[in-house]
Amino acid sequence: MPAGTALATVVGDQKRWSTAAGSLKSSIEKARLAVLWLIVLGAVLETLAAQIAHVSQIEEIKRAHATHSGLAMALGYLGASALAVSAVVRQWKLGHERIQAWVLCRSGSESLKREMYRYRTQTGPYASTNADLELLNRRDEILDKLKPYQKYTVDPQPGTNAPDMLDATGYLDERITGLKGNLGFFGDRSNEYTKRLKLLNGAQFLLAIFGALLAAAVTLTGTQSYGAWVAVITTISGAVAAHALAQRYEQLTISYRATAQRLEGAVARWNASGGNKLSDLVEGCEKILIEENQGWIAGADQQ
Repeated sequence: MPAGTALATVVGDQKRWSTAAGSLKSSIEKARLAVLWLIVLGAVLETLAAQIAHVSQIEEIKRAHATHSGLAMALGYLGASALAVSAVVRQWKLGHERIQAWVLCRSGSESLKREMYRYRTQTGPYASTNADLELLNRRDEILDKLKPYQKYTVDPQPGTNAPDMLDATGYLDERITGLKGNLGFFGDRSNEYTKRLKLLNGAQFLLAIFGALLAAAVTLTGTQSYGAWVAVITTISGAVAAHALAQRYEQLTISYRATAQRLEGAVARWNASGGNKLSDLVEGCEKILIEENQGWIAGADQQ
């Protein structure tokens, strides 16, 4: 086999499964957001329709009565439609099979990437003369687990070239500390998730205050129509909480920050030990990254 052919093959596989995982992630996140807004819209419209219908029942003017009845029916239909569509989206776009496909596509992509970096640094099982054969054998083991999800893959552009071999400086720059390294990725992603979590928590807090004020208004005025809106706010707040839980913003923020700190510690320890054995650096960092990936999978499987 020509030099670099085995690595080029695995690089193409990794791109294929990374693209599949990215596409599934985007689809799932859009579906979750759509479900959130459809539930909010459905709850608001259904309650508004019920209240307009109640007003129309006591309206004395026939024209106003007809207008209110038609409007109530239209809003009720739209509200029911929004809730029905949210159920369809949840079933077709957020089913267990699609979530499992996303999890395993990402897992496969990360596993292939790990083997690529160990191969390119000639560490671990690749510190032998049969590195190409070892890489292809491990590739087959990984791809065998991904067979049920081949339908989600798209072939990468032809002519994938094998990347260069790496020394310690190259590995650190490309994999860990560089602009596109994992330290930057975990730091940026944890900051992004923190902002999203604060936004959702803030929305829940405001909804709780508004709900409490409406409940107080029901008690003080005896206006029962306010009570229906308390139920709507409770529904919306629950939908927001469920969205945040499904996205795992809090869990991933903690995990990503902890992983970044562990990577920094691994690099610092390697430097403190003299920075002589490349295998110590690579195996230590890759162990941390695979453990993070396994933790991500375990969390996703619980959904």
